[in-house]
Amino acid sequence: MIETLTGVRSRALGNTRDVFVYLPPGHDPAAGPYPVVVLQDGQHVFAGAGLSPSWRVDETLDDLIGRGLLPPLVAVGVSNAGDRRGDEYSHVAPYPRDPRGVCRGERYEEFLIDELLPVIRERYAVTADPAATAVMGSSMGGLVSYHLAFRRPEVFGLAAVLSPFLVFADPLTLAETSVHRRFGTRGPRRIWMDVGGMEGLIMVGPVRELAEHLLGLGYAPDDELRFLHEPSAPHHEDAWAARAGSALLHLFGTAGPPVRLSAGDGSTATGQALDVAPIAERADGCRYSALGAELTWRPAAPLKSVGHALLEGVEPGLAEVVARVGELAVTTRVTVVEGGPDALLDVTVVVPDGTPDDSPVYFSGLATTEIAPGVHHGAWRLPRGVGLNGTVGRGWRCDGLDADGVPIGTPLRHDADRHVRVRVESWSDPARDDPHAGS
Repeated sequence: MIETLTGVRSRALGNTRDVFVYLPPGHDPAAGPYPVVVLQDGQHVFAGAGLSPSWRVDETLDDLIGRGLLPPLVAVGVSNAGDRRGDEYSHVAPYPRDPRGVCRGERYEEFLIDELLPVIRERYAVTADPAATAVMGSSMGGLVSYHLAFRRPEVFGLAAVLSPFLVFADPLTLAETSVHRRFGTRGPRRIWMDVGGMEGLIMVGPVRELAEHLLGLGYAPDDELRFLHEPSAPHHEDAWAARAGSALLHLFGTAGPPVRLSAGDGSTATGQALDVAPIAERADGCRYSALGAELTWRPAAPLKSVGHALLEGVEPGLAEVVARVGELAVTTRVTVVEGGPDALLDVTVVVPDGTPDDSPVYFSGLATTEIAPGVHHGAWRLPRGVGLNGTVGRGWRCDGLDADGVPIGTPLRHDADRHVRVRVESWSDPARDDPHAGS
């Protein structure tokens, strides 16, 4: 069951928002206190309330609680602030794409902890024990969840950080600006962190580097910190819905050893690191990248270890890598190619007549430049292996369409120099296609 708290006012922020509360089957205040998870972007969390697409967390919880894999728990979806979302989810630096952006993360933190949680605890009999209180979010919601858990671990002892927006890459120059803080001491008790391999400018590298940093703080891999790299996953609610169950099982479930390992072949370049952690799966269905796996490889010359299940190309060649976790083992092949860790992407986009001359045109989030009437071009050197969604757009919900009126978007894995040419036949109408319209 989902209850909607309409127009919840915040003194700290001076605004209102809806809050969606999932109650487990048979919820009874007398049976409390219940564990609780607080989720960002709450209007996209539950299938039974809010907007589509969603994470469908209510369906996931019904399933896992019903099968006895999770204890009954309360999930609180806190709606974002719309066009001021970036402000509230920023602690360290204003959202770089918004010239009006300011940091209101501390105010949002005050709202959650001092204003909202007391109401939730009183009304729904949820715990105040940090060991059973989680914060969870994706993208910028992942960023703020990470900061909340490390700034206030006495409140949020558990954290799920999905596809976090840690580094802003300028869509034209690719210049990077960090928007997160690296804490020097441990924070929450347990952390889930993940990223998809087809998320474009939300690249795997910064997320994997943060996971390595947390392991350096003493978090035990595959125990206190569980990480998942899903190579084919895009930056989208459907992908987060698919991973939410594993995150919740890590935070609230019963730990156990993996029952199977799997892995695919990979390639890297000289001087480039490659994540070779096998995918482990527990009996309860929790899937994660086994960062603690023991690695061996033959021949030794092409590769060297540079972190937890991270191998760097040393010289061109082919190596057979064996990953072991307990009694389980899996073998993969890694090819090291000659050349540096990046490759050229050259893109030409032909747009239809009537496209405004001053309208920016993006390919997979990368900004192109008009070089002739109706022709836009861009060239960038991107890390080998980065996944791009292949979309063309002019901003929020204004997507490039093909001759059949279907949004353009052929995903590509950028593993070598390539030239791409795309023709846009028409543009979608952002007002018509905006899922927030009228909400």
